[in-house]
Amino acid sequence: MTLTKIVNSKLLAMLMGAWIAYCAGVGDYGGAIFLLFFYLLMLWDCNKKATGAGNTDGKIQ
Repeated sequence: MTLTKIVNSKLLAMLMGAWIAYCAGVGDYGGAIFLLFFYLLMLWDCNKKATGAGNTDGKIQ
């Protein structure tokens, strides 16, 4: 299973959302913020890999 499929899975989003809600419920906002930051970092990494790098105009050189 690729990282993109794991990051975009509904099960992972549900589990992380439940854990963030739990952290916020017990008052541990640091844990909730860390999880949000970590998930956004994974999304950013996947989007960076999906778009590629370098020449993006579609011309073959």
